[in-house]
Amino acid sequence: MAPILLLHSALGLRPGVEDFAERLRGHGHEVTVPDFYEGHVFDAEAEGIAHRDAHPEYFEHVRAIADGLPEETVLAGFSLGSFFAQRLAAKRPGARAAILMHSVAAPRPPWSGVPVQVHRYATDPWISPPDVEALGEAVRASSAPFEDHVTPGRGHLFTDPHVPDFDEAARDATIERIVGFLDGGAS
Repeated sequence: MAPILLLHSALGLRPGVEDFAERLRGHGHEVTVPDFYEGHVFDAEAEGIAHRDAHPEYFEHVRAIADGLPEETVLAGFSLGSFFAQRLAAKRPGARAAILMHSVAAPRPPWSGVPVQVHRYATDPWISPPDVEALGEAVRASSAPFEDHVTPGRGHLFTDPHVPDFDEAARDATIERIVGFLDGGAS
C-alpha cells in the first residue's frame, strides 16, 4: 500500500479522476485527490487552461497539500496535475515515485532520485518526445527506475471516460502498470 497524491488536469476534478482514484484504492492504495480548482470544472481544454493561467497560486496550494502528506507519498497527476507532480518530485527525494500521465516536462537536472513512470499517447499535442527522453536520461542518471508507456494513437486524456480521447483498455493497462510499479519496482 502506498499513499498517493493524485492531481487533476486543467479540466478540473472530474468524475474520471475520482473513478481512477477509486480503482487505485481497490488495489489497497490510499489516494488523496484534492480539488485545487475549488469546484471549477471544464469540458473544453481552452477554458480550463485559461482558468489555470488566471490562478498561478494553484501550484503553491498543491505544494502545501503535498507537504502535509508523508514524505514517501507517490506524486501522480493527469496533464496539468502531472506537471505539478513532476515539479514536486524534482525537489522531494523521499517520494516513492512520480506517475506522469499525459504530460512530461523537460527536467531541471539533477533529478532527485525519485522513480518515474510515464503514460502517454504516441502522439500527444502536449508532450514533446525529446522532453520524455531528457527526463528518462536524468532519472536513470540518478540511479532511479524510469518507465515510458506509450499507447498507440493520437490524443491526450485517454484515462478520462468523459472526453473524446478516452481508451478503456489503455486506462485499465495504465492502472495495472501503476500498481505493478508501486508493488514491485518503485520503492
